[in-house]
Amino acid sequence: MKISEIYEEYGITPNLQDHMLRVCGIVEFFQKHWRGKEIIDWNFTKKMALLHDLGNTVKFDLDKHPEFLGEEESNVQHWKKVQGKIVKRYGSDDHEATKQMLLEIGVEDEMIKAILQKSFGSSIETKNSNNWPLKILYYADLRTLPFGIGTLEERINDVKDRMPKYSGRPDFENLVRACRKIEEQLQRNINIHVSEINDNTVTIKKALLGLSL
Repeated sequence: MKISEIYEEYGITPNLQDHMLRVCGIVEFFQKHWRGKEIIDWNFTKKMALLHDLGNTVKFDLDKHPEFLGEEESNVQHWKKVQGKIVKRYGSDDHEATKQMLLEIGVEDEMIKAILQKSFGSSIETKNSNNWPLKILYYADLRTLPFGIGTLEERINDVKDRMPKYSGRPDFENLVRACRKIEEQLQRNINIHVSEINDNTVTIKKALLGLSL
């Protein structure tokens, strides 16, 4: 099954497609500049990037933020209908929706486990793990803001501004420190500074939609 077919089947909005393609682009950046001793299965990691947010459609507030649809903003009513069908089928919990979609597709258990672990609340566990594909995926996701690539600090500020369920956590600062440590870990394994990860160096490759699982 091709990524494009998966996106069609699960009603992935254009902005969410671009997000996952951009995260995959950052993974490819790491692949190009990797010098670490760890052997990374880059194909595995890129597939994770292209699948990691499949269920996020269920949580979008298209009434409040239709601009997130980008060029499809004028078709917001269509995407609200698509979203309604997905919510009816999988519920409104994006984490659970992603899990059910991955199981339906037949994604291998190791990949499902890593994708489901990729969360802000698991930042400390990710920092302490030896799962480098997970570290790369999580960091790539952290660097991807709603409308492009930003710095880790910009993402942290974005979380503070837009996501009170995370920024209001009593362990928020500990989780933030773990995110910064993950950045340091990855920096030690590439031959270029992480500041070079930006919209000028990372390309959204639509050709990746033709990748098969």
